Amino acid sequence: MNKSELQEKLAVLEDKKWDFKSVVDQVNNKTREIKYNDVPMNIYIEVESLAEQNGVSEDDIEWKVKEVREKVNALESALYDLVEPFEDKLREVENEIDEIECEISDIEWEERKSA
Repeated sequence: MNKSELQEKLAVLEDKKWDFKSVVDQVNNKTREIKYNDVPMNIYIEVESLAEQNGVSEDDIEWKVKEVREKVNALESALYDLVEPFEDKLREVENEIDEIECEISDIEWEERKSA
């Protein structure tokens, strides 16, 4: 490829890079929604209340609630990891940009050398 073709390809990749950065941000914003979801907490608070009202020992219910909290935390982490394929694709585009920039730099160096 000549310098002009490489520069055109670079421009396309730069646009693609910014598009992927936007998508990564969108995925991160979506997965963060789990952090503000209080359904699990509301459930175990209500269950703790029912346990208290019905004579179930606080110790008996507490270890189950702890299990739920740990699993909710694991779910949050798993949801946050959904961004990884998008970050990987972004890195691929960035690496391709780096390669083209090096090719352009090599061409420019050769042009200066032969001038």
